[in-house]
Amino acid sequence: MSGLLGAALTAYVWSAHGAKPGVLLLLGLALGIALFHSRFGFTSAWRQLVAVGNGTGLRAHTLLLGTTATLFALLIGTKTGLFGSVPAPSGGPLGFGLLIGSFVFAVGMQLGGACASGTLFAVGSGQTSIVLTLGGFIGGATLAAWQFDLWKDLPSLEPVVMADHIGWFGSWAVTILVLAAIVLVSRRVQARRNPPPVGAVAPARRAPRSGKPRVSEGRRTR
Repeated sequence: MSGLLGAALTAYVWSAHGAKPGVLLLLGLALGIALFHSRFGFTSAWRQLVAVGNGTGLRAHTLLLGTTATLFALLIGTKTGLFGSVPAPSGGPLGFGLLIGSFVFAVGMQLGGACASGTLFAVGSGQTSIVLTLGGFIGGATLAAWQFDLWKDLPSLEPVVMADHIGWFGSWAVTILVLAAIVLVSRRVQARRNPPPVGAVAPARRAPRSGKPRVSEGRRTR
């Protein structure tokens, strides 16, 4: 049913507003489906690494970022775009506004139990308990946009785009090397802390030799 609804909505947007909004909607639906079925998010991966030393989720993040960096480097480096657009990089200032905002976002992400992507696919899947997190996310973003001039005027460094200094291949190579280092560190942390397996099935216990029935998880076994 949801697939038919998505197809109908995409067809309507495509016919009423053109190919570009239709493609964007189709891309958004595809990302939502992928996030929902993979249960992919950022909060749980960092929590697993810090709490028990499991770096599996963090390594999935590096794979995502490495793939994205590769595609971005190819598209922006070759100036290949759709619908007449020319992809171009954009850099933002590095300053107190970024540090404060990222810290507040991280705190809210842990308290809310989900990041932005996790919140959106959870609400889309019908989890009403996460609606409060979505409301806080929207409220915080609106407040930050309202006070944007305040954040913009805080001390900061000038934006740095690595491609302007070492080229697109060089910036891509640096990104991949950093991600590879993160993978190695997460593997060492996981090997040292030896976290419990995720989703492991408890081994079956043998029945007592007396042959008397015993109750295990609500069922009688022999």
